[in-house]
Amino acid sequence: MYIKGTFVILSLSLLIKLIAIYLTNFDLFGDEAQYWIWSQSLDFGYYSKPPFVAWIISFFTFFLGNSFVIIKLIPIIFYIISGYVVYLLSLELFNNKTQAVLTAASFYLMPAVSFSSFILSTDVFLIFFWSLSLLFFLKSVTNPLKINFFILGIFVGISFLTKYAAVYFLISTLVLICLDKKTRTVFIYKLTNLLIFIGSLLLVLLPNIIWNNNVGWITFLHTSENAGLDRAIINLYQGFEFIFSQTLMLGPFLFVIFIFILKKITFSFQTKFLLSFSIPIFLIVLLESILVRANANWAAVALVSFFILMINRVFESSKKIVFINNIFNFIFCLVFYLLVASSSSLSFFNRINGISSFAKLIDEKHIKDNEKLVVEDRMLYSNLRYIFRNSKVTIYMPHNPKNKISNHFQMSDPLNENFEEDFLFIGHESQLNYLKKNKKIKKVDNISVLFNKKTINIYEVTF
Repeated sequence: MYIKGTFVILSLSLLIKLIAIYLTNFDLFGDEAQYWIWSQSLDFGYYSKPPFVAWIISFFTFFLGNSFVIIKLIPIIFYIISGYVVYLLSLELFNNKTQAVLTAASFYLMPAVSFSSFILSTDVFLIFFWSLSLLFFLKSVTNPLKINFFILGIFVGISFLTKYAAVYFLISTLVLICLDKKTRTVFIYKLTNLLIFIGSLLLVLLPNIIWNNNVGWITFLHTSENAGLDRAIINLYQGFEFIFSQTLMLGPFLFVIFIFILKKITFSFQTKFLLSFSIPIFLIVLLESILVRANANWAAVALVSFFILMINRVFESSKKIVFINNIFNFIFCLVFYLLVASSSSLSFFNRINGISSFAKLIDEKHIKDNEKLVVEDRMLYSNLRYIFRNSKVTIYMPHNPKNKISNHFQMSDPLNENFEEDFLFIGHESQLNYLKKNKKIKKVDNISVLFNKKTINIYEVTF
């Protein structure tokens, strides 16, 4: 009964997602549009992220086109496949097919997955390859064949190519090596296994390492700056915010039930494995949230193993509770995607509301054939590049060569200091002071928009 009921609401949730992305008038998030731009010029790395997100978008759009719906389908498809890997993980750990099926279905209905299914982010792909890495880690421990260590290194390497947060996998591996004798045996005492794992990992990473070296390790510098540990100030409230966000992402009903049955947990290999690949990550990001800040998704990979542990413990107590949890999570999915389908005017959606209308307005009022457009804001630049992808508009990013590069487009499409063709400018006038040619700047419009909560000034720049 519970299996059939879960699959009914699982199928409904998938249908709701598909209908919502087809009906909505929302635009892409700025980061999504940026990744699409990267996919038009494939490389082994980009300013702020490793290359896999661009590669996979390029693959899908090559065969299916560049429409909004196709781009939004990508995370939905990957989470379905990730759900199957979660099924294999649960089966490998607990050898219970019913539990494994419920775990996989519950994973897909988890609030974090429902929300993230609407956003094409690097986390989507990291979670998929992280889950595969966990699966082959288990296979390597239980059946230490050299091929398993080789495949493990490949999948961990690809995880790094999706997002550098994959470094948590190595940290968690060290934790488990310290906690579990069998893991120590296959990774430390049999040194060949460890060397094969490291070798295949480095083999996958090598092109990205070479790319980073050629551009002065700019991605790692950006990542370290984003962490912002040099700005550390203790803020316990932000820590509580992070904990609360993780509770919401896992599903508050299931989390509360799990807390009540914590005392029943025994420290078997399965428990040590799942906790080693979750708790250290939660603690690291919690510390980051207290000292600087942390987005809710920064610990996304920890949710995989922690969620499997939660379902296992609750399943052992009552299958009914797992089913009730799935009903609660389905309601969240239903409400969220109804808001998406109706293009809700809630401020939560402001960042993706009205960008196409703004682009249409400036196109009709100000852009002429072969118009040059210069946009200061990275997010707006990305969205306009995507929206004008089939037009003759050429878009540049202002950047004073004396200043440090702060985003990818200042590298790939900078407005050269010797530029002397007339253009339309969206941004702050001071951003053009570095131009060497004499110019005239005239404000031609100011438009109130939702997506950045302010009035945007538009200028004509002539030489």
